Amino acid sequence: MTTVGFIGAGKVTQALVKGLLSSGAVTPSRIYASSKTEMSLQKLKVFGVNTCLDNTWTVKNSNITVLAVKPLVYPKILHEIAPAVGPNNLIISVAAGVTIKSIEQRLPHHAKVARAMLNTAVQIRDGAICYSTGRNVADADQELIHRFFSSVGLTLEGEEKHLDAVVGLSGSAPAYFYLILEALSDAGVRHGLSRDVSTRHASQAMLGAARMVLESGRHPGELKDEVCSPGGVTIDAIYSMEKAGVRAAMMDAVDACIRRNYELARLNE
Repeated sequence: MTTVGFIGAGKVTQALVKGLLSSGAVTPSRIYASSKTEMSLQKLKVFGVNTCLDNTWTVKNSNITVLAVKPLVYPKILHEIAPAVGPNNLIISVAAGVTIKSIEQRLPHHAKVARAMLNTAVQIRDGAICYSTGRNVADADQELIHRFFSSVGLTLEGEEKHLDAVVGLSGSAPAYFYLILEALSDAGVRHGLSRDVSTRHASQAMLGAARMVLESGRHPGELKDEVCSPGGVTIDAIYSMEKAGVRAAMMDAVDACIRRNYELARLNE
């Protein structure tokens, strides 16, 4: 049975632990987590997982070890855990801007390294995950990685060069959508709806639209056209959004996120 380790006790770790336990893919007794202070581990202890201040302890006790620390801390963490990384350990990074090659260079030559980009919806098992693997990762390891992440969301394998786009597109996208939902909710309140009703309606509309795209496999533009009747109210709303530059603003947001990701990568080199 797979054992999972987490180095770092921040929001990404908390979201993954919550999602994994909810899915039943792993039990609390088979999760190991370490961080630099007891205080930072408190939010993980409520799940009943094993915790420690020793990062090498986490690696030694887990088949899969997820590195969930800030990019600038990676050199220090990798130097610390390198002696504990054996040929059966899978090391998975979830940090933006930290390449597989840069991790492999700091670990033993046999190290199996993968990199994944995900979003916080993994905590409700509705995340979006894309991963790439390093030179030593075998087919069986890839299957294990895929099963691991599939338990908490839509999981796709891709080339590492595309992960930067994934960071800006789906990794940070929940924040974009929360901003849009907040604006829609404000609009409903402005026109007399209660905050609760307005937020729930806007959220369900967004959820339903996303499901329509995923389950139908149809292009979003095609589905949009079905909502827009000739001379109707929706096409008027779309015209207003286009005039305000909403489409370009969303694309610019993704570009800004990706640029920052490149900056982090250069800092970590």
